Amino acid sequence: MRTAIIVPGVTDLNKGDQALVWETHRLVQDTNCFDQIYIVSTGDTAQERELLCGQSEAKGYQLVETLLKHPRRGNHNETEVIQESLSSFARLAFRAVLDFCSQWFLLLICKSDALVSFFYSKQTAQSVRQFRSAEVLFVKGGGFIHAYGEKTAPYLMWFFLFYVRLGKALGKKVVFLPNSYGPFQGFTVAKQVKSVFATLDKVYAREALSARKLGELMGKSIPISPDLGFYLQMDASAEALQLLTRYNLDPSTQKLVGITIRPWRFPGLPDPESLYANYLQSVRTLAQHLVESGYQVVFCNQSIGPNAHEDDRNAIREILKEWNHPAAHWIDENLPCDVLKAVYSHFYAFVGTRFHSVIFSLTSCVPSIAIGYGGNKAKGIMADFNMPEYTIPIEAVSANKLVKMFATLKVSHAHIQTQLAEQNELLQLKRAELLAELKTLIG
Repeated sequence: MRTAIIVPGVTDLNKGDQALVWETHRLVQDTNCFDQIYIVSTGDTAQERELLCGQSEAKGYQLVETLLKHPRRGNHNETEVIQESLSSFARLAFRAVLDFCSQWFLLLICKSDALVSFFYSKQTAQSVRQFRSAEVLFVKGGGFIHAYGEKTAPYLMWFFLFYVRLGKALGKKVVFLPNSYGPFQGFTVAKQVKSVFATLDKVYAREALSARKLGELMGKSIPISPDLGFYLQMDASAEALQLLTRYNLDPSTQKLVGITIRPWRFPGLPDPESLYANYLQSVRTLAQHLVESGYQVVFCNQSIGPNAHEDDRNAIREILKEWNHPAAHWIDENLPCDVLKAVYSHFYAFVGTRFHSVIFSLTSCVPSIAIGYGGNKAKGIMADFNMPEYTIPIEAVSANKLVKMFATLKVSHAHIQTQLAEQNELLQLKRAELLAELKTLIG
């Protein structure tokens, strides 16, 4: 029986991450090479697992219990949105050191079922057995291989590459599906990436900028294939329209502009509190301008956890507590990614910080503006989509720039829609190419 495992873990609360895992599963399934496909779970308790993986389980995906827990262990301080306290960091660091020592030893003995069973729990031994029986590990698409020199960068990179190290320690094929890469700043970060990626069987970048950055580090060419989120199939039911109706929104008579925002800590930059305040004020001013221009503004939850920094609702509350208007709406729901994409498809335009919210919109032919953060993904993907003028870095955002950008988008609205439709046709061809390459690799 041929088995594949998708790593790292799924997080249903982040709809971009959820879409990437679901589309990775569909891609691997479409190779017709595997009898079983597993996804790594997240969560430390049954309650957390239901919260973080419940929607995926309801879809019928099979899970493997996680081997590497987050050092926070579910203890998320809801007040530490931008800055983490010294005590919280100390707890995080202490657990990270223990996890590193424990999992480093696991990597040394992972081939021996007897040793793993002796030193680790029954659940850990069972998960390692499942990895041992797998033929290929597929690293889901995304953009998590980057660091800005923050003090946690060495562990962060080790954390994200753990399952790759495990796969190679067990002698498995490892395929790194389309990701964004870089920057690689911080102690040991570039060294870790270079040493681990040198062992991989196949690596894809999801845009040209990342392909160049990783290629420079590795000294070789990195093939490009689109972000797997582009292929997400939206929910075909009437649920999205019914939801909009509940929020008194009618896309047939109103021009709806969707907005996603998020907490952001501006790693590596001085005075993150001021930068965050400027970001929120800039988006708030844009929203006010849109309302005054006759649009209905719709804030959406693209991610609601698992921690305060990943919960978009914290940023949306900050916007709306300072400004409220009958034409400003907040769809405060925990929607699966395919339903959320269907909601976005009814918008006239979109302004997204969470980049997969922009991807969901672009593939629904909704003209979009991207506020970029966290590596090269927004800049690189918008350039590859022939829309480089509609992206701005989060640290450089201003209300004036956003208003001007939206004015340009409005003038070019019909042209952008035509351009997006053409790009979406090409995407299906690129998925077929990726699928053919994977079939050849797997054999």
